[in-house]
Amino acid sequence: MKEQLKYEFRFDHLPNLPSISEDNDVLIWIFHTDKIPPHIGVSSEGVFFSLKSNGKDCLPTNFVSQISDNKNIKLIKVKLRFTISMSDIEGVYKDYTCAISAECSCLSPIKKALSMPEKVMKLSDLLNELMKRDLIAGWYSNNVPDEEAGIRAYDVVEINARLKKLHAKK
Repeated sequence: MKEQLKYEFRFDHLPNLPSISEDNDVLIWIFHTDKIPPHIGVSSEGVFFSLKSNGKDCLPTNFVSQISDNKNIKLIKVKLRFTISMSDIEGVYKDYTCAISAECSCLSPIKKALSMPEKVMKLSDLLNELMKRDLIAGWYSNNVPDEEAGIRAYDVVEINARLKKLHAKK
């Protein structure tokens, strides 16, 4: 019997968009939706930003999409009803060097850029807050079956454990 996965956030009640514009839309990128925790980044005006355990990314979105496609990475892009310039996001990311814990993770600069409250500690919190504020226009996925379109349940202990493991590999 197949294990029933527990999801803290599901996308099935939001519009599944036939396409998005990486050049014109503000997007939250959710990589490895099948892992705990997933990794996230944000893009605006065709530029993708991400805070990682070994630094940060500032890359053209088409390059990130191409890598994701080539590696068959399970990826969901969430289109926001939110306007923020690429230079404003870049300014936020300048304050960060790398992800080290749940208090300074890939979520942290995104939370700051989107003016989210401190209580937002993980991705499902962010998505629920964005929903509450009616800031999610819809979602678009690559390599994610509809039944897996969600964020699996995890807690901050698992974020810290994952980052500790990544830092140990250095």
